Amino acid sequence: MSANLVVKYLNPRTLSLFVFYAIVSLASYWIAYELRFDFNVPSNHAADRINMVGWVVGLQLMMLLACGQFDSILSYFRLPDVFRLFGGLASNALILLSMWYVYKGTDVPPRAVILTYFLISFLAIAAFRILMRIKSSRGVTDWFTMDDSENVIIIGAGEVGAGLCSDLMNKARLGMRPVAFLDDDAKKIGRYVHGVLVADVVDELATIAKRYNTSKVVIAFPSASTKRMRHVAELARDAGLSVDTVPALTDLVSGRAELSQLRPIQLEDLLGRDAVDLNSEGILTLLLGKRVMVTGAGGSIGSELVAQILDYSPQSLLCIDQAEIAIFNLQQNVLKVKDTGKTQVTTQVLDVLNAEQLEKVFAQHRTEVVFHAAAHKHVNLMETQPAEALRNNFLATQQLARIASQCKVERFILISTDKAINPSSVMGASKRLAELSLTAQQNTDTNTTKFMAVRFGNVLGSSGSVVTIFRNQIATGGPITVTDPNVTRFFMTVEEAVGLVLQSATEGAGGDILVLDMGEPVKILDVARQMITLSGLREGTDIDIEFTGLQAGEKLFEEVQHLSETLQATQHPCVMRFVASSDSQINMSQISQDLESAMHDTNVAVIKGTIQKHIPEYTPSV
Repeated sequence: MSANLVVKYLNPRTLSLFVFYAIVSLASYWIAYELRFDFNVPSNHAADRINMVGWVVGLQLMMLLACGQFDSILSYFRLPDVFRLFGGLASNALILLSMWYVYKGTDVPPRAVILTYFLISFLAIAAFRILMRIKSSRGVTDWFTMDDSENVIIIGAGEVGAGLCSDLMNKARLGMRPVAFLDDDAKKIGRYVHGVLVADVVDELATIAKRYNTSKVVIAFPSASTKRMRHVAELARDAGLSVDTVPALTDLVSGRAELSQLRPIQLEDLLGRDAVDLNSEGILTLLLGKRVMVTGAGGSIGSELVAQILDYSPQSLLCIDQAEIAIFNLQQNVLKVKDTGKTQVTTQVLDVLNAEQLEKVFAQHRTEVVFHAAAHKHVNLMETQPAEALRNNFLATQQLARIASQCKVERFILISTDKAINPSSVMGASKRLAELSLTAQQNTDTNTTKFMAVRFGNVLGSSGSVVTIFRNQIATGGPITVTDPNVTRFFMTVEEAVGLVLQSATEGAGGDILVLDMGEPVKILDVARQMITLSGLREGTDIDIEFTGLQAGEKLFEEVQHLSETLQATQHPCVMRFVASSDSQINMSQISQDLESAMHDTNVAVIKGTIQKHIPEYTPSV
């Protein structure tokens, strides 16, 4: 026996387990004889019992060792462990029975004793393992806190719901007691899961909640569609119940989260959309082994771009942002979490308006793919600073595109916005000008770079988004301010938006404006009301909603198509291509000169008027 095996099997834990199993086997063997002979064992069998005890118990201990019972973690005891224990003890019984037939019962226990020995041993060891599991999952305090637990209803009586029920029952310190399941599978209604009744279908939530005196519901189907989550949340809201949900399925599978780590349902769960199938092979072809640059890498979109791009193992990734704190947060929250082993990642604090430094960076890194996410995007702030919006969103993009073309970059993807469509704000107009600058650069004679812009709507939870504003207003006690009761916006999760940006980058052939399918517009008033409900508050009682009127540059609703553009399909159903109907050449040099001249004027109206001269569809607010 090697030194490692000696250490493994001659430690206090293994020796204690050996002694325990030996005692259980000996007691089971002894009791089996007593049961066989009704507690009146004949003298000849009593002598045989004593003579055979050594090798019979020894054989069983060897089989327990062979089936891994000495190596098992005692607090884990699930079906695979049951089967291994059963297999080891059954093998021992089969060996003894075979010996009985070979030796015709001589010096071998009777057949009834062998079978009884097997059953008692299995039940005793299984009971011990179950007790060890209960002990590990329930601390001392768990046994005395059950009466203080909150009644909860679990939505979904599938595998996840059953696992959650078991966890909550075994961990009373979590303060939740499952009292009923709801499930739309009619075959499950009236049945029990871990002793808890599947009471009714989901639509009867209000009735069941009243019957069981519960104030909380837990959604236990992590792969459910957003529409389904929204329906359950509405039922819970109407019934006055708070709603929690289990972690995402990806987190459960990867082990990053446990079923019992519940979280309150969030707005992203209700406004987001079902997962979109991406052409991962196409994105992999675009990024694998390439030298990639992301500007604005510390922002909401930029940091998610960095995270998703790393999944496709580019050769190098250069992350640029003008704000040092944004780069620091990117390093801490993304780059330290993601696996960057296959990619050389560089971060740099750099203003994209710095042409000289940009040219050095392109030359040094020999960039092949650029994702340009750096921009000023706050509508209201830019409305009073049109020169800054033009400088950062338009002129910087124009300059970056020129340098990228000179350096023979393969693809250049601009992150644009739906506010560039028939813009009413300076921010939207500046992004429209940025799009036009790409078109002009695409059409230059020496250009080989494929330029494209990707438009999409509001990103849930991004800095400056209405959702973030509402959360802060709720945290301070309100009121929540909504500009107009009828104002609507398109919403996407940042993960979905960036995934489709990468998809769009594979679709563009050069000179494209690509638009993401943003689903149905959502009323901002509905968003405010949902957030109040999700916070456990009541509109008009705990917190008020006030209407402030549309601010300068804001639209009542966002549009999906430009006045001068027509729609074309792409190979992906969630990505569309818009093509300008006019074939006239764009004189971007003249536009730049006019705007730069106007930017020296301190009169905001002069700058807006110059923008409108070159963007006729721009309708500035008075």
